[in-house]
Amino acid sequence: MRLALPALALVGCLTTAACTVSEVETVPRPQSDSVLPEEPSTPPPPPPPEPKKPPAVATPDPEPSKGDDTFAEVVYVLMRDRHFDLWFCTGTLVAKDRVVTAAHCLDQRMFVSYEIIAPLAPSRPSVSASDPRVFGGDFEVVENPDIGILTLDTPIMLSTYAQLTDVVARVEAGEELSAAAMVRTREQPEAPLAMTEHLPLSSTVALGYAHGFGTPYFSNGGDSGAGLFLVENGKPTHKLIAVARQPEPDRDLDHFTRIGAPFLEWYDANTKH
Repeated sequence: MRLALPALALVGCLTTAACTVSEVETVPRPQSDSVLPEEPSTPPPPPPPEPKKPPAVATPDPEPSKGDDTFAEVVYVLMRDRHFDLWFCTGTLVAKDRVVTAAHCLDQRMFVSYEIIAPLAPSRPSVSASDPRVFGGDFEVVENPDIGILTLDTPIMLSTYAQLTDVVARVEAGEELSAAAMVRTREQPEAPLAMTEHLPLSSTVALGYAHGFGTPYFSNGGDSGAGLFLVENGKPTHKLIAVARQPEPDRDLDHFTRIGAPFLEWYDANTKH
C-alpha cells in the first residue's frame, strides 16, 4: 500500500490509504504492509514511479441525474491532520447523519477534523462530521476489519441511503455474486465520480483477511472507504456489502472489509441515540 506523506504532497490512497493534498507538488510513496504512518516525519526521497493500472470505471455524466440511480449517498471524506494538511477518502451515507468509511481514514492518531461533501446530491451539501468510531481493533492487522463510522454535525437529506447488507454466507457458500463501486476518476480530493464495471466478488479469508472480500484490481486513488454495492439483475443496487480497504496489485486484487453480522451488531449498538 502506498502511504501518505505529510505536507506538500498528494498521495496514494486506495490505490488505498487515505490521500493528502498539497498546493505545491505530488510525490508517490512506495507500497508497504501498513496503512498509515502514526505521525508525519521528514519526507524521504521520492521512490521510482510504480506502474499503475487504470481504473475500470465508466466516464461520468457531466451532471448527475436525479433519482435512485444517482448514488447520491456516495461522499467525499476530507480529513485534516494536526498540521492542517488535507487528506481524503471516500464514504457512504447509510442514514441522514451517518457515514461508513475505512477505519484508517478515522485514525485519531492523525486526524483532528472531518468534512463530508455529497457531490451527487442536490445542492452538493458540505458539512462537518465528528465522533469517529472504529470497529474491530487495529486495522493495520489484516485479520481485523478496517471499517468505522462518522456522525454528521448537520444531516444530509436524501431520498435514498445505502442499505447495510450481509452477503457473507452467500459468498462463503460459493455463490457467484457481482458488485460495483462509485469511485474517483482521478486522484484528487473532489475528482468526478463514476461507477466501476461489475466486478466478481470473492472471499479473501484464505489470504488471512478474516473479514475480507476481494474484487479484481481497479482502484485509482482516494478510494479508501469507498462502498461496494451488490449488483442484482444486471444493475448496481443501494445494498452496501463492503468497504474498500487496500489494493494488492501483485494478486490483481482490491481488498474490502465485509458488512457482516458482527459489524451490523456493533453498528446498531453505536448508533442508538
